[in-house]
This record gives sequence, C-alpha cells and structure tokens, in this order.
Amino acid sequence: MSRQFPALRGAAILLVVLNHAIVLSLDSVRTGGFATPPSFERLILVALKSLGPIAVPVFLFLSGGFLAYALRDKPIGPAYRAVALGLRHILVPYVLWSLVFYALIFVLNRDVYTPVEYAKYLLVGYPFNFVPILIAFYAISPILVRWIGARPWPTLLAIGAYQIFSIAALQPDMLGVTFPAWTTYLTIPGLRLTVAIWAIFFPLGMAFGLHAEGFRQAVERWRWPLLAGTLALYLLVVADEAGALVAPQAVLALPLLAVLLVPVVRREAIPFVRSFEYIGRRAFGLYLTNLIFLNLVLVAVQAFVPGLLQAVLVLVPLGLALTVGALVAMAAALERWPGPAAQRYVFG
Repeated sequence: MSRQFPALRGAAILLVVLNHAIVLSLDSVRTGGFATPPSFERLILVALKSLGPIAVPVFLFLSGGFLAYALRDKPIGPAYRAVALGLRHILVPYVLWSLVFYALIFVLNRDVYTPVEYAKYLLVGYPFNFVPILIAFYAISPILVRWIGARPWPTLLAIGAYQIFSIAALQPDMLGVTFPAWTTYLTIPGLRLTVAIWAIFFPLGMAFGLHAEGFRQAVERWRWPLLAGTLALYLLVVADEAGALVAPQAVLALPLLAVLLVPVVRREAIPFVRSFEYIGRRAFGLYLTNLIFLNLVLVAVQAFVPGLLQAVLVLVPLGLALTVGALVAMAAALERWPGPAAQRYVFG
C-alpha cells in the first residue's frame, strides 16, 4: 500500500478530534452562560470545523484500501478468518469505550437508560457512529472484494446510486427530490444515516487497493481540476456553515473529491509526517476515546478555569492537545504490559 497512508490516517483522526473539540467547546460556552465568540473567531472556528466532513471518508477509504490489499488473493474461507480477527480488534475496544462513555454521561449528566436502550445505542453506534458501518463493510468484504476486483465500475456505481437514494429518502431537502414516506423502509435499519453520507468511501478504497496503479494514473490526469473543485466546495461549505448562503449539497460532494486526491498526496510533502504516522497507528483508539477525554477536559475547565470559556481559540487547541496526549500516554503504558495483544484489544 501507499507509503503516505499511515500519515493521512493520522491527519484524518486529528480532524475528527478538532471537529469534536470545536462543537463541545462552543456547547460549553453556551451552557456556561458566556457570550458567543466574536465574529472573526467564529469564522476561524467555522473554517476549521468545515474540514471535518473530509475526515471519516478518508478514514473509510484508507480502511477499505488496506483490507482489499490484505484479502486480494485469499480464498473465501481464509478471507473470513482474517476478517473475523480484524472484527475482534474493532468490536472489543468499541464495546469497552462505549461503556466507559455511558458511565461518564451518567456521572456528569445522570443520563441513564434501560438495558434495551443501551443495546440499541451499541448497535447504531452512539456516540461512535462510524463504527457500525465499518463493521458492516468488514462483514461483507470477502464478497465485496471479489465484485470490485472483477467489476469495479458497476459495483461502485450501484453503491453510489444506493447512497444517493438513501440521501433522498431520508433528507429530501438535500437533493430537492421527494420520495414517498415508505421508501425509508428500503434503507438499512441502524445504518440509514451513515450509509447516506459515507457508503461509497470504503468500496472506493477497496477499488484503489485492488487497482492501485490505474486508479492513481486516472487521478493524476485530473489532479488540478479535482484540487480546484475540492477548494471550491470547501469554500461553499464554509459559507453555508457561516450562514452566508445555502449550499447543503456541498458538504456531500466535498469528501468525494477530497478522497479521490488521497492517492496522489506524496509522503514527503506531508509536514510533521512522522508525528502523523505515530498518531495514525493509534487512530481507532483516538476515535473511541476523544469524546471521553474532551468532556473531561471541559469539565475541568468549567470547574477550575472557567475564564478559558471566553477564549475558545485557546480552549480548542488545548482540548485537542490534552486529548491526543492522554491517548498517547495510555498507549505507551499499555506497550509495557507483558501481553503484546493488550493494546489491540483496548485501542484497536
């Protein structure tokens, strides 16, 4: 696989944490009764937050690429055995950190649910909505890798068409198409929204993993139009988030163009590449723990230095740094445990 992918994985997860840090910090400002940040600060935050829609699609693309590369020559039986091992390293930390999160919101907010509700939250991915769609793609990957290997374009077009249908069925205002109410039953329970916004990216990554050279050459030919389109769509997303215009479709199209550029990003062009690679190797663990660490940071700020809630441009990078630092410290501690598999079952 491409040498730049571990660093891009690290960059993608940092965008996820940055997005969460901004949303939670602004929520703390509101609940704390402080004034909203001035307009220039809000614009900076909106510009940073608007990078967030790229993050999970890049993560899914890279996951699909790595899995396709691993499964490409395996018969169906060994392929499913490899997938079962991978799923174990996803499911165990997912359940562990979901339970920690539910305990945290009970302590902080006294939020308590029935066992059935907790089971439902685990199935639909609350609060880690990226995980169920990743698990679903892992589960069908030994079959999907054969379809994409033999017929890449028909398979991708079919998945893309179903994603567009799901968007139109669930959010008709996004595409200006209204389907009958019963069409929502044709979407996938538990994965309805995540399929509508992310379905194409894992299969697209598999297509790259199986047809890397042809994929890369095609993207190289269209590099500059794709780059210009990505920048234009990003500016539209910023304008939409800032309320300057209404362009909800931009947030759907931006990740697709951005992800297509991933194969032509050169490793040597990525600043702080080794740091990004280090974080990239712990990306799934950071995804599962960042909401917990960020909430703890904000609780500490509200208790001991509430004045920081009036300096969101300081609070957001502080929360980001402490969250990443906490994960790195925990991972380093686990690396010293005698069982080498411990870290995989805690952080994936």
